[in-house]
Amino acid sequence: MKVFLIQLCNLFWVSGFIAFNSLALPKIVDRTLIIINDDPILESDIAVFQKKIKSKSFQELFGGIPNNIIDNREAALQLLVEERLVNQQVKKLELTASDQEVDGQINSILKKNGISQPQLIERLKQLGSNLGEYKAGIKRQIERRNLIDREIRPSLEISDEQLRHFYLRNARPEETEQEYKLAHIFIAFKQKGAPGVAEAEKRAGEIWNQITAQKNDFNHLVKESSDDSESPEGNLGYFSPSSLSKEFKAIIPKTKIGDVTKPIKMVDGFHILKLLEIRSPDFSTLSKEKREALRNQMVASEMEKKMALWIEKKKKESHIIYGTESPKE
Repeated sequence: MKVFLIQLCNLFWVSGFIAFNSLALPKIVDRTLIIINDDPILESDIAVFQKKIKSKSFQELFGGIPNNIIDNREAALQLLVEERLVNQQVKKLELTASDQEVDGQINSILKKNGISQPQLIERLKQLGSNLGEYKAGIKRQIERRNLIDREIRPSLEISDEQLRHFYLRNARPEETEQEYKLAHIFIAFKQKGAPGVAEAEKRAGEIWNQITAQKNDFNHLVKESSDDSESPEGNLGYFSPSSLSKEFKAIIPKTKIGDVTKPIKMVDGFHILKLLEIRSPDFSTLSKEKREALRNQMVASEMEKKMALWIEKKKKESHIIYGTESPKE
């Protein structure tokens, strides 16, 4: 069983886990590395943080830290600086998550994944964690989400024109392939009451002969002869080359608009295809669902950039002292 969580921004919340095990560490003479608005980061904080993000519980429940950061002391230190800045802003803007909000979020996660709280506790135990640590992680997630909604999201209004440019910059090659609009006449040989293969092949050949001899037009024969009850008009829609079956792919790119193919044998019957149109897809042809998915992708991309700028702004506004050598007992 794996518990899935909504990841908001690893840059902001992952290093909050350093607090989980810090109290269990022996008291040592420590060195202060950085002080951020009177909030120190100690040498031991980095070690605790790196140990935590390597743990099995963190990787499964709150994963997403690149390997080059896990073992990189300087990268870990920068994440800790950013974490402290975020914590300070959460407190300043009164965005702290309540116990009720945390419990509500956990209940939603349990319901979504179809598990009970005892099952969650057992899984946490297997991972070397506990419910208290898990709640602390969820609390930090909520607070980071609150901060994002307050400081970042209001500046993320995306116009259709911006979305169109994002699509053109980021579309995968298969998304910009030419698309073929196809119609077909389908002669089945595996449906209940359908003829055998030989009889279906003969029937398909007769239909094709009628079309090529111009004794009957394609649209008339679709209504009269096709066994496809789901597409009574014969229209199959648009297909990119990569989405075509190997049988169709061998023929359709060589077919001219308006032409009809010879019967093509498939596992369930014979298809007589007509190429209706060839188009080059662009932003205007995207479905509502694809456009919404693209918008979410752009929001995530822009949010990452804006959060990085927000962090840099807070660093400039803060009083940060580097390299303090005085030991802390």
